[in-house]
Amino acid sequence: MYRISVIPGDGIGPTVIRHATRIVEELASALGFEVEFVEAPAGDAVAAERGEALPHESLEKIMGSDACLKGPVGETARDVIVYLRQRLDLYANIRPFKTYEGVKCFWSGLDFVIVRENTEDLYKGVEDVGRDHAVSLLVITRRGTERIARVALNMARERRGKVTVVHKANVLSSYKFFRDIAIEVVKQGGATVDEMYVDNAAYQMVVNPGIFDVILTPNMFGDILSDLAAGVTGSIGLAGSANIGERMGVFEPVHGSAPSLNPEYANPIATILSSSYLMGWLGMSRRDERLSQAARAVEAAVAQLLKEGRVITPDLGGRATVGEVSEAILKKALNNLYKRK
Repeated sequence: MYRISVIPGDGIGPTVIRHATRIVEELASALGFEVEFVEAPAGDAVAAERGEALPHESLEKIMGSDACLKGPVGETARDVIVYLRQRLDLYANIRPFKTYEGVKCFWSGLDFVIVRENTEDLYKGVEDVGRDHAVSLLVITRRGTERIARVALNMARERRGKVTVVHKANVLSSYKFFRDIAIEVVKQGGATVDEMYVDNAAYQMVVNPGIFDVILTPNMFGDILSDLAAGVTGSIGLAGSANIGERMGVFEPVHGSAPSLNPEYANPIATILSSSYLMGWLGMSRRDERLSQAARAVEAAVAQLLKEGRVITPDLGGRATVGEVSEAILKKALNNLYKRK
């Protein structure tokens, strides 16, 4: 039995999460593994109702689960996901980006991943704010840099063997420290490594994104470049992500809660892909091929759906509802499983 905590989130969050968990349940039934979803409320609505964005009982449920699937939250992101990254030491933020056939995009054939250090930098939250000043401490440690560099190195070994270290070493010594340690780790691991100032990296991602394979960044730069990468590859509605530590993972879409959007026409694909990353991580860490198989089936189903271009939400130029898209992905994923059998 796999116990998965679920944060429904705000805005479109509860809707896209509901459809993503149904897909996981159906695949679990088809492949013979058991899954239990445990709701762990958190976010803006919870803060308004209870006075705290992440109640203690929700935190206990998350910490007692095998993994967590999180919907987007609004203004309380710092109190929810940033806190969880720190508390659970989810030091690796993995954000894959690729172009899909059928999705309108200037580029084609792109496939790169941002590996973002997830617990340090300015997001460490060491701050002092007074009436006439505000100070935030930029924290970079050798341990934190070495371990995220090893994550990037291992991913590069499974991909095309190249890591680009993104930094701002020409302005801040802290980022020079990050750059030097990261490059040393990657070089010692035998992968190809280059480096790039973050402003140039943003430019190159727009004009020449095919040069990237694995992009290794400090915390804040990875956050910003991720949204740019989503735009370059077609839509932030297709961008899922993983927050991973040694023993725990929290998986979530890159996009926000979109409070002005009708949830019935929200794009669920980023959340569905995040659920596939969750299953893939559990399959690998628990050595359970059934979950890995389910993850591959979902990712293939998403690619098939987008290539056909018939059942897509308005952000991608279609008219389908969140339920219609989710149902189509589920059917294709199940069909992919049966074909393999």
